[in-house]
Amino acid sequence: MAQRSSAAFTALFSLLVLAAGCSSRTEVSLTGNTPPQFSHVWLTVKEVRFHTSSTAAVTDSGWSTFTLKTPVTLDLAANTGGTLGALATSLKLLPGTYAQLRLLPLDPSAPLASSAQSAGALYNAEADYVDTAGSTHQLPLELLNPDQGIGVHASLRVPVGKLGSTLAGGVPGAAAPGTSSATSSATSSIGTTGANNGTTTTTGTTTAATTTASTTTTTTFAVDLDATRDLVPFSTAAGVTAVLLSAHPSAYRSDGVGSIQGTLTLTNLTGISASSGVVDLQVSAETLNADGTRHVVVATAPVQSNGQFTVYPLPASSSSATSYDLVIHGAGIATIIVRAVQLTLPSTSAATTQTGTTTTTTATVETPGGSTPATVSVGTLTPRAAAPYTADIRPAGALPADTAVSFYQTPAGGTDAPFVIETSPIDPFNQNLYRAQPLAPGTIDVGTYVSNGSNITLVSSAPAEGAGTYRVAALAPNYVLAATTPTVSAPASGTQPVIVPLPPPVLEGGALAGTVLASLTVTTAAKYTHGEILISHDGALVATAPLDAALAAGGNVSVVVPANIPAALYFATVRVWGPSVAAGAPHRQWFATPADLRSGLNASLALTLD
Repeated sequence: MAQRSSAAFTALFSLLVLAAGCSSRTEVSLTGNTPPQFSHVWLTVKEVRFHTSSTAAVTDSGWSTFTLKTPVTLDLAANTGGTLGALATSLKLLPGTYAQLRLLPLDPSAPLASSAQSAGALYNAEADYVDTAGSTHQLPLELLNPDQGIGVHASLRVPVGKLGSTLAGGVPGAAAPGTSSATSSATSSIGTTGANNGTTTTTGTTTAATTTASTTTTTTFAVDLDATRDLVPFSTAAGVTAVLLSAHPSAYRSDGVGSIQGTLTLTNLTGISASSGVVDLQVSAETLNADGTRHVVVATAPVQSNGQFTVYPLPASSSSATSYDLVIHGAGIATIIVRAVQLTLPSTSAATTQTGTTTTTTATVETPGGSTPATVSVGTLTPRAAAPYTADIRPAGALPADTAVSFYQTPAGGTDAPFVIETSPIDPFNQNLYRAQPLAPGTIDVGTYVSNGSNITLVSSAPAEGAGTYRVAALAPNYVLAATTPTVSAPASGTQPVIVPLPPPVLEGGALAGTVLASLTVTTAAKYTHGEILISHDGALVATAPLDAALAAGGNVSVVVPANIPAALYFATVRVWGPSVAAGAPHRQWFATPADLRSGLNASLALTLD
């Protein structure tokens, strides 16, 4: 009896020792897409947080918080097309499923981090914008309540560290003593910069009496930020260009996504380069929305100067193919639509080798690229040249500040829902497009994916809307499309933008119109005469309102926002200027007290301006 107890204790002790040798590590990387007129988009991050609840507010408890030893600065313009920039490594995050990830950036007004200085940035958050004359402007990238962070909602699973070796002493499932040593790895990476993507490594050594193990499971989450949608250029009261970040990021485990690659032949095209010298063409991967009435963009990538592109990250599965439609678009070409590109993740394969009394098993997930299923290629496509016309909007009613204007076309034949061809955020203060949107006239080219790497036959035809005609829609979070959507067509002549009267979207079901009432107090009288209040949620703009009247006479300003929804926890940022503060470089100030309209229609904020 004592011998059995001793054996059981030995086995339990061995199990505890082995478990102690196993650990789980988490890494967070950043990738995205940047419009060609931006040569650099710097973002400096100082902290990463996780929460298991999808409804937890930034002000709630329960966040797992990791402050970086030193802030990390990454360039969205460089970390695109499948390249990942490492933000945080070796985070000791408990295994489980997390519903939220939050990045806390450094504001451009904060002292310059050493990482930003080393990168050549003037600000911690910066957008380097190239104007139509070819001159570069290093602009501070205005953030919304950076102390509250940029929220990412997704289902992100951190696995338990794996036990890679066997135990001695007759533990159920254990191999006989002295028979095995195991090493396993699973790697999925694509152009990673400074990050270890989805790698699990287990090593163990077995002797006749003991088993030791050291196991580390590393999971990488890729945060995807599409700057085509999220960078919001606008004109200040002084006529100066400024850029705001209104973030709508997504996040994925890097071993659960793949990519679609291809090449465009650019030699027969002229006038397709932006003023920065970068090709002004992009590729979007789209899927049907929930009700099947239109397509939505999952990820977008730029076309490089050599014509190559990689759209990443695209969620996929190893059990069945995920279908994506590609839309290749931009100024100077006829739009190309490639239907039904099939993307499948690889399954883990294992190989076992025997050397004397040692057995080694290696499990490998193939790295995306080449002929592996994690990446598929649509081959080489040749776009047709097409001189664009431009369009701008005239709202038929106030648009939500976070509105994106999308231009849709539908391939002829009646079997497709409309595809997003172009999208542009509005100037939230002037209620128009900062830059009139270029649109391709004439016909579109449509083909269907055949197999990995095979070239696709394209057929030209007018879209269902008519040659050079687009449906136009205003979309914003917590809103749905208006009952009717206008169309825009190429003009018979002239170069002025075609103006589209655009109805605003309507609140989605369950959401109600609420009000944030902000009372202003200025510490120095008459210091500010003009300004704006910006209401945000999770780092994304929700609403704006002018402050001029309240600054002149004192008092309150009302801002209408969606209410009665889980996302209706809002924070305020102000940008103000006056006799001693230029409109082009306003005083910016944000406030930590939230306006909570998750279960009510009214909230008040008391704002004291320094």
